[in-house]
Amino acid sequence: MIDKQVIEQRLLWQSALLMFMVAISGTLMGVFTGSAAVLLDGIVSFMAVIIKIMMIMTSKLISRETSKRFQFGYWQFEPLVLIVEGGFTLLFVIYALMTGIMSLLGPGTIVKAGPIVIYALVFTIADAAYYFYVHAVNKRLKSNLVKFDNISWSIDAVLSAGILISFLFAWGLEQTEWAIYARYVDPVVLIALSIQMLPSAIKILVPSMKQIMGVAPMELHNRIQRIMDEFMERYHFKDYVSSVQAYGKTKIIEIDILIPKNYEHQRIVELDAIRNEIDEAIGGRAEEKWVTITFTATKRWMAKDYLLDEADDDE
Repeated sequence: MIDKQVIEQRLLWQSALLMFMVAISGTLMGVFTGSAAVLLDGIVSFMAVIIKIMMIMTSKLISRETSKRFQFGYWQFEPLVLIVEGGFTLLFVIYALMTGIMSLLGPGTIVKAGPIVIYALVFTIADAAYYFYVHAVNKRLKSNLVKFDNISWSIDAVLSAGILISFLFAWGLEQTEWAIYARYVDPVVLIALSIQMLPSAIKILVPSMKQIMGVAPMELHNRIQRIMDEFMERYHFKDYVSSVQAYGKTKIIEIDILIPKNYEHQRIVELDAIRNEIDEAIGGRAEEKWVTITFTATKRWMAKDYLLDEADDDE
């Protein structure tokens, strides 16, 4: 059976290589035709290549799990890379939007529509096909890095489709008495593509910022609470406090369990058995979670929680 990490890195390297080819093609076509919209597509693709290489490095780091300097692992690097990707995309989109507006208010841009139409048709089909291929593979792989990496292909497919439709229209205008207006198609397309890319940048930035800031994923929190409520009833715990966090596909789960001082299961082997049951109920791959479960008879050794009454410490 092929290791999940191997498949993930192979997909990321494959994606980087193909996107590099797209970037070169888009940049050369943008320079050749004089189209700022096509040049935007090429430059965004170059940015995507850089981000993809960073994702590959992150994937390799995460696979190492821990080191002397990073004793809790490298999970935090994953949202950091995604923040860089979303941040660069957002800044470049704003720049492209301003460039398009200035060009639209000026004399417009004269471009060679024919070659652009052929270029856009080829890459619309190629980008969309590769996006759906990776999407299908990642349904089984469930890699957060591959998921966000694949967004770049959906962005590029939509960019190419927008360019195709717009410059087909521009080519049609050139054949009529309204040919003078064809020069305004390029800045309009640049503005439209910039606006279309904004949600994708935000879609990457928001969840990554939440992870870096330590915002607890409520779906995971609620699931752990339901599991622990069942175990409280089964094993008669006095109380518990759970804390959860997520870094990409890795889940950090800490559970402090308060037991009576005269608890019936006091032997280490018995508590380990309960700990194993809780871990199995949580589920998930061992390499994608960090679970810490502690037992104590004193509340001050539990994580702080507003539901706890410290007056009960000595009960």
